[in-house]
Amino acid sequence: MKWIKRIALGVLSALLLAVLALLLTGHDQVLYGVGKTYLIGKTKPDIDDMPLFDVREIPADHPEPWPLSSRYGTRELPEQWRAQFDSLETTSYLIIHRDSLLFERYYRDGSDTMHTNSYSMAKSFTAILVGKALDEGFITSLDQPVCDFIPEYCEGLSAGLTVRHLLSMTSGIPLGESYSSPFGYMAKAYYGKDLAGVTLKYKVSVAPGTLWAYEGGNTVLLSMILERSTGRSVSQYFFENIWSCIGAESSAYWNLDRKGGMEKAYSGVYATSRDFARIGKLWINDGVWGNDTLVSPSFVAASLMPVDLPDAEGERCTWYGLHWWLGSHRGMPLYACRGLRGQYIICIPEKDLVIVRTGHMQSTKSEKHMPVDMYCYVDAALDIIP
Repeated sequence: MKWIKRIALGVLSALLLAVLALLLTGHDQVLYGVGKTYLIGKTKPDIDDMPLFDVREIPADHPEPWPLSSRYGTRELPEQWRAQFDSLETTSYLIIHRDSLLFERYYRDGSDTMHTNSYSMAKSFTAILVGKALDEGFITSLDQPVCDFIPEYCEGLSAGLTVRHLLSMTSGIPLGESYSSPFGYMAKAYYGKDLAGVTLKYKVSVAPGTLWAYEGGNTVLLSMILERSTGRSVSQYFFENIWSCIGAESSAYWNLDRKGGMEKAYSGVYATSRDFARIGKLWINDGVWGNDTLVSPSFVAASLMPVDLPDAEGERCTWYGLHWWLGSHRGMPLYACRGLRGQYIICIPEKDLVIVRTGHMQSTKSEKHMPVDMYCYVDAALDIIP
């Protein structure tokens, strides 16, 4: 029995030393991350993780349910797509066609009231707020220096950094976008307790406006600009200018770095699929909802223009605008909000079509810089609409 106690004591001592080392080296996010994944039987974040975090509510104070298409309830998902939907653990699939709800289905643990984690779709939501801040004069232009808002970016190459560079992912700040390393920026950002502090440690290392690199930290810096220029939290500004104006039926919630802290602007808006669709419809309508222009059409148009700068492999980026993904399928232009594990808001303006898909998995293969499963959701919608 003594050797069992010695082994147990040794293991406990090793664990305590490991915890102490993580705390002393500034990697406490590993501890928080383990508690929110492995200790509850998961290996990485999932779409239903809202109960694990502090959030800020974005109320739905003027709900306007979607009008139902005359064909609502008469259409079925074609058989050829069902295996694809099931294999990637789809939870919802919804089609808005010509201002009406045409089709919706919920699978597995999904429902019309489920609040799904948007993940990186939130980047596009943050960009919408930048457009609004431009309209209201809080930001003077897309070419305004970041230094005007964040003094940590006033020296060296950082002095040339602009709002446009952050929006277009051409800041030249090497934050890192790996989701596999427990010690990288994304782990610290998602599970840590000081999002601003972690982000501000990174400075520009490549001349801004010369290289495209997808980095979530750019969106964090945009959220800091929004907070400092408007005097409101990102959630409050989103509520006042977007959520309250587009007829959202349910409250949304934005994931925070700590209780009362700042929003993870690059990720973590929890909402229903019906309400996610409203974001796509707003952009298809050029920033107009009903009789109100919520965001100037000129900003909407700018957000959908390709960056057209080289990436690390030298390929010119035609697949990204200002925090919106760009592409085409079957000869039709499309643009999208995209999030981890296959959260999509897909817009096809030629068909006046918005598609929302949520789920636990996405394809590991890509085509034209889009996950291939996204094209399946488009094809299914084109088979369903009249």
